[in-house]
Amino acid sequence: MRDKVLLFALVVLLAAGFQPVQAGQGGPDAYGYTWIDSDEPNGPSFSWVEIRNAPGAVQVTGLADDNAVGPFNFNGWTFRYYWTDISSWKLGSNGWVGMNTNTGNIAHCFPSLPQAGGSGDNFIAPFMTDINFTSSNPSQPNPGEVWYYDNGVDTLIIEWFDCPWWVNGNPDWVGSNTFQMILTSTDSAITWNYLDMDPAAFNDTQFCASDLSIGIENITGNIGLQVSTETVPTDSFTIRWTYPPVPLITVPDAEPSWNANSDNAGQFYLVNDMVSLTTNIENVGNADITNQISIDGELRAGTAAPIWTDATSLPSLNAGADSTLTFPNAVTFTQSGRYSYFVRTTNSQDLNPSNNENQVEVNVVECQNDTLTYLYAQGPPDGVLLWTGGQGNEGAGVYIEPASYPSTITAIDVFVTDPDINTPQFDGFTLVIYDDDGAAGQGTVLDSIVVSSTNAIDGWNRVATTSGIPINDGGFYIGWFQGGSEVSIGTETILPISRRSWEILAGQWAPYRQGTVEDLLLGAHVTEACVAVSVDNSLNSGLSMFAQPNPTNGLTKLNYETPVIGDAAIAVMDLYGQTVFEERQADLPAGQHSLDLDTRNLAAGVYFINLSLGELKVTKKLVVNR
Repeated sequence: MRDKVLLFALVVLLAAGFQPVQAGQGGPDAYGYTWIDSDEPNGPSFSWVEIRNAPGAVQVTGLADDNAVGPFNFNGWTFRYYWTDISSWKLGSNGWVGMNTNTGNIAHCFPSLPQAGGSGDNFIAPFMTDINFTSSNPSQPNPGEVWYYDNGVDTLIIEWFDCPWWVNGNPDWVGSNTFQMILTSTDSAITWNYLDMDPAAFNDTQFCASDLSIGIENITGNIGLQVSTETVPTDSFTIRWTYPPVPLITVPDAEPSWNANSDNAGQFYLVNDMVSLTTNIENVGNADITNQISIDGELRAGTAAPIWTDATSLPSLNAGADSTLTFPNAVTFTQSGRYSYFVRTTNSQDLNPSNNENQVEVNVVECQNDTLTYLYAQGPPDGVLLWTGGQGNEGAGVYIEPASYPSTITAIDVFVTDPDINTPQFDGFTLVIYDDDGAAGQGTVLDSIVVSSTNAIDGWNRVATTSGIPINDGGFYIGWFQGGSEVSIGTETILPISRRSWEILAGQWAPYRQGTVEDLLLGAHVTEACVAVSVDNSLNSGLSMFAQPNPTNGLTKLNYETPVIGDAAIAVMDLYGQTVFEERQADLPAGQHSLDLDTRNLAAGVYFINLSLGELKVTKKLVVNR
């Protein structure tokens, strides 16, 4: 556990008057789940299933302190959790399992269950406590392991073996706990077996309301059951959860599951870009929606009036189905700035309004002397991120995908501070740039720059890269690593939030635990990115054009308008000037026209669409994703 120092004081008083929760059975919750343990007369019998030596068992790598790994896909089957069929799961180092890929990192202090909000909705917590998988002393390596076995039919078993708690010491672990979770799709049952637990080593701290939570929580965060808190299960003990034979509620539940991109995270565009905004609407409920779903989009900067609004709809949506939509009217970004892209769903059958709105950050950047600066937050900071160890392999990171290509990274911008103004010491830091050809922090290292304490500035630092780093497609990660405990990075809570932030502990990357409410003051300074991909030199000519959807991964419709009759030519070119599509139309009449472009045979990347009509010309950017 590396508690973020600014949050430490906020939880000191929450433990006053707290009493552990303990029972032998419980439920139903609002959906109908019940649980019973092996001490009850009609409870399950303890039956441990050892998997570590089983053929096909996989040891989980990448676990550290307060991080998460995954997602891992169920092998050819799905698991019914509340009203949703789950196809993948995510493993948190602190003894929890996320039931979708969007479950954020859950770290100490731990929530009571259920508790809506934060990053922890939609998870299973067989032993959610401050487990650690690293060691600060090489002579005393951490013994903790996690294995999983999926039989490819109907069963997943996850085993935590000899897993200790984190402590502030050397080594930074203590104790040993061995337990497992079994999921079976045939009956949607959840079973927890506790083989060898260590209550003597458990530290019930005085600054957390909960150092240990055991229970389940649904996707909205307001339905679930808590088995116990602050109580370590005994050895050879089992808890079994039963899915309701008939759910107490049926839930049609439409939500905007993502906006702008499938990561549902911050996006950069250029001034003058014309963009067809997309959204994905999913029925995450257990009942079909049979009447119309209204979908409204809005783009605004702060509290100012929207610069764009649009609407579309779906006639119906089956339970578990989703649909990606493009709003009918494209938006042209005429001014740089940070915008919120809202999507709201409205449906008379929807019983879960808590997830009817989704907001994503959109940043519009403008070329200044062939230079762009990519920052999700401008500062000044209203908080800091500081890990209490902070020795070389701990820090934070961001992911950035440029608005145009080719781009060349020439510098990194970072706001650093001295956390203790009374101490005349300022530790340095290291910046590492990674290609996104691997997982976060595991891609190809493009550059590494060490900033010594004598060079660090208490404020914005612009740190030049060793040489220009070309980015021709995709994006890149920036890792900021503390040189010690006397340096921190600034954070900002001003909405919108990018959700592009990462935390790094013991060299392991995980989604930043405050990443839904904070951005890091960390970004890139880029040159040679200001190619004329968005130039519309027909603004006063009446010749116009836009592609929809854009970005695309299949068919896209090219909509264009010609002011007069003439010979028209349409050409699609790649970044190297090679023509990949061309069509000519003689004596094209004035008016609105459209053309279907098939991009399925094109490589992912940026292309330019050129439309000419006599002396009139217009050029637009087309992004192809895969």
